[in-house]
Amino acid sequence: MSGLLAPTVNLSILIGIMVYYLRAPIRAFVSDRHNTLRDELHRVRDLLAQAQTKYNEFTGKLKSMDAEIISLREQAKQDAAASKTRIIADAKKLSTTIVTDARASAQGLYGQLKSELFAEIGAQVLDRAEVLMRERLTGDDRVRIRQEFSKQVESVQ
Repeated sequence: MSGLLAPTVNLSILIGIMVYYLRAPIRAFVSDRHNTLRDELHRVRDLLAQAQTKYNEFTGKLKSMDAEIISLREQAKQDAAASKTRIIADAKKLSTTIVTDARASAQGLYGQLKSELFAEIGAQVLDRAEVLMRERLTGDDRVRIRQEFSKQVESVQ
């Protein structure tokens, strides 16, 4: 025990000297550290409050964006329905115009074809009549036709 007494006394003296000289700096350090932590805690609380405010603001904006998106979707649906109606109406008008033009063209072609057919049939009838007249007319018939034609020409003059 006597071997422990000298180091214990030395340690006690060292601790006493350290407490005497280091009390003020340690106290200042602890006080500064306390103030720093307190200020940091206030700053973090302020930042937390700002973050909470921004969070609430952005949450509100997101909710309003959801409502706006729904509104835009509805508007797009209404615009699409209006466009569909307009396109269908335009298509009906166009189809009516096409049908009217087609009928007019068909009637014109029908009239033209009818004229051509009458002309062709007339020409064929005349050709056939000429052939039949050549085959069936005798010399006496020809003389009689010439005389009748001459009389008709003389009566006109």
